[in-house]
Amino acid sequence: MGSISLDKDIILDAAEEAIRRFGPHKANICDAAKALKVSHAAIYRYFENKTALWNAVTERWLNRIFAPLEPILHEDLPVEKKLHRWLTLLVQGKRKSAFDDPEMFANYTAMAAEASEVLERHMEQLVSQLESIIIQGATEGKFSVAEPHQAAKAIFLATSRFHHPAFVNEWYNDDVEQNFQTVVALLTNGIKTRC
Repeated sequence: MGSISLDKDIILDAAEEAIRRFGPHKANICDAAKALKVSHAAIYRYFENKTALWNAVTERWLNRIFAPLEPILHEDLPVEKKLHRWLTLLVQGKRKSAFDDPEMFANYTAMAAEASEVLERHMEQLVSQLESIIIQGATEGKFSVAEPHQAAKAIFLATSRFHHPAFVNEWYNDDVEQNFQTVVALLTNGIKTRC
C-alpha cells in the first residue's frame, strides 16, 4: 500500500466518512484504512481497537456540534436569557445533528445506549456549563439555589426529553417547541430569587 503521513485527525476524518458511508454498525477500521490507502495495522498504532476509534470520532463530532455553547457563557446577556439561549442551542444542536447527519447521530445514539465514558464526559461538560450560568445568576442575586451543581444537573435532566437521543422520535411532534418553552420557563421560574 502507498505511504501516507498519518496522524489522529486524518484517521478520524476517514473513520467519520466510513461511518457516514456504511453506517456505524457496518463501518470498520478496514474501511478507514482503505480510504487512506494504508493497512489497518497502521491505524492500530494510533487507536487500540474499533471502539477506541469510534469513541474518538464521536467525541470530536460532539465537540464540534456543541462548540457554540461555550461562548454563551461569556455573552453580555441577562442571566435568565443566557440560560434560555444555552438550552435552546443545546436542543437545536441535537435536532440539527439528527436531521442533517443521521449516520453520525446513529453512532452517537448507539454510544448513548451503552453509557460510554465519552458521553459521560460530554454530559459533565454540559452540566458544568449550566452550573456556570447558575453560579452567575446566584452571584447577581437573580437565582436562589443551595447547590448550583445539583441545580444544573436537574435542569439538564429535566430538559433531556428535548435533547437526549432516546427521545428523537418525539422531536417531530407538532407541540415539541411549545413543550420545550414551557419546561424552560418553569425551570427558570423555579430557581429565580423571590423578593
